[in-house]
Amino acid sequence: MKNVLRSTLTCLAACLAVCLAASNAAAAGGPLLEKEVEVPRATRIPLDLTWEKCVLVDVETQNDPGDKAVLAAKEHDPKDLTFLLVRFHYKNSDWIDHRVRLRAVLLDAEGNVVADAGRTGTMDKGQTDDTLSFPMKVKTVDWPNAVKMRVTASFLK
Repeated sequence: MKNVLRSTLTCLAACLAVCLAASNAAAAGGPLLEKEVEVPRATRIPLDLTWEKCVLVDVETQNDPGDKAVLAAKEHDPKDLTFLLVRFHYKNSDWIDHRVRLRAVLLDAEGNVVADAGRTGTMDKGQTDDTLSFPMKVKTVDWPNAVKMRVTASFLK
């Protein structure tokens, strides 16, 4: 009886290990892609971050504070905040939707963080030109100091 119980427990432990390994493999996503680009102020900046049949084509910002807004913030309210819209253009020629976690970090010349934001979204199947956007809060007086944007894309399952 001991041998039957021991064999059953050993078999159950082996089955559990195989099931856990399979679920971990299924939960694993795609790669973590990173790229540092210039801050997109007036134009779109190319990214070309690719995983399988998905491409993050470029990034742009909207609602950038102009020179007058920066000057007014310096003179009257240094704590004034501006909400930028960070918009990523993508292509997904795959037959399935892909989940992606996007993060954008604005850096100054010394590499210090000026602002950061992110979101998780779905890159819809068969799209040749679509967007994923999210707001980013930045101090208006710090906007001119931002020189680089570090973009991170984590593909999820």
